[in-house]
Amino acid sequence: MPADEENIAQLEEELDGARRDLKQTLNTVEAKVSESAEVFNPRQFIRDNLVGASCVAGLLGFLAGSGRYRKVAAAGIVVALGYAALSEVVNLRSENHGGKPAYS
Repeated sequence: MPADEENIAQLEEELDGARRDLKQTLNTVEAKVSESAEVFNPRQFIRDNLVGASCVAGLLGFLAGSGRYRKVAAAGIVVALGYAALSEVVNLRSENHGGKPAYS
C-alpha cells in the first residue's frame, strides 16, 4: 500500500505542476491578446487613417448601392455616417469640457 500512496502523491505533484504551467501559459496568452487588442482599435485606426477609411467606406457604399436595394442602402449609409460623425462631435465636446456633458 505505501507504494500506491507514493504513486498517488507523485501524480498529484505532477498534476499540480501541470496546473501551474497551464495557468502561467494562459496568463501569458491573455496578456498578448489584450496587448494586440489595444493595437487594433477601430476608432483609433479611423482617426489615424482618415483618407483610407473614407475610401473603404466609399467602396462599400458603391458596392451596396449598385445592387437592387440602392435607396435602402444609401439611406443606411447616410444614417451610419451621420451617427458616427455625431458621436465623434459629442466625444470631442465632452473631452474639451473636462468630462462634463456637452449640453450643460
